[in-house]
Amino acid sequence: MSEHGIEVVLNKEYASSAAGGLAPIDTWPEVWIVNDDDFGSSMNIIESLDVELKTAMWQCSECLEMNDETFDYCWKCKRDKS
Repeated sequence: MSEHGIEVVLNKEYASSAAGGLAPIDTWPEVWIVNDDDFGSSMNIIESLDVELKTAMWQCSECLEMNDETFDYCWKCKRDKS
């Protein structure tokens, strides 16, 4: 967000060390947008990241399963990515 000129505050950055003693949701990091007027722009940035992640997939030529870009072979049928 900062790279886009949106002022943020990071909360619970190190709370994961308390995992086990707290509910998992209480240890997740949070990004707070300082100015309410930046909320819409922030959501657009987050949505664009989600689109980028969804496009980083490949389809297996054997079983047609969708696989994460980081997989070298299909998780379902074990065929090589090539």
